[in-house]
Amino acid sequence: MLSLLLVFAHLLAASMALGAIVATDLRLLSKLAQDRTRIAPPNEFVARIVVVALVVLYATGAAIVWQGVLERPDYLANPKLQAKLALVVLLTINAFVLHRLSFPRLARGRRVARWDASDWLAIGIPVGVSNFLWMFVAFLGVARAWNGTMAFGDVMAIAAVCYGVAQVAVFAILAVAASGADPIANPRAAFVRRWLASLGNLGRPIVSDDDPAPVRHETPLRAAREGIAPAAVTGPDAGASAVRAAQPLRGRRPVTG
Repeated sequence: MLSLLLVFAHLLAASMALGAIVATDLRLLSKLAQDRTRIAPPNEFVARIVVVALVVLYATGAAIVWQGVLERPDYLANPKLQAKLALVVLLTINAFVLHRLSFPRLARGRRVARWDASDWLAIGIPVGVSNFLWMFVAFLGVARAWNGTMAFGDVMAIAAVCYGVAQVAVFAILAVAASGADPIANPRAAFVRRWLASLGNLGRPIVSDDDPAPVRHETPLRAAREGIAPAAVTGPDAGASAVRAAQPLRGRRPVTG
């Protein structure tokens, strides 16, 4: 029963971290429809979720490994487990790099089009490593068929290929974000940016600047709160409200506190 609870807590922490990371990535994609794309660092709430999840993963993972060593002395001889532990250490180092180097650069609020070479390296590489490691380590956690059958070098070779794909994807998205969004000057880049932004919005259509804004019917109460002139209040009750406002306050009791 204890082993089952440890595995469940380990899986729950991994799901929390992956959910926060995927939500942050989708939020980034949704911003690509903007003309001047800026990438902000994750907010404090998301950062805390990832930190708490990482601590829980370390605690439960260490407990699972300790329990496995007690049951089987050769538990750590599993090459897949060795590769997973090595990648977890790399993930932790990369997390420090993100918080100490990448996020402070993102906090400057510079547009992606104005990034220099150091920004591309200090932001693009750690972000690519982070996305790859979280996904691949989670995959290794469920790849029980590789236990004792996959060599350490083979696991790391597959990891290297997956990292290359993830890094190319991150740099490609950043290149799209740095390109112009003008559909006339850069039609292909604008199309790709809007398509990626629709993915970030989970398929919701992106409203462009040329589309007419939805008509907003203001009520008298909302107009009073937002400081809108009485003439701007539209709707079926606009005339009645104006008549009531023009009537004297006879027969009305003053409101006292």
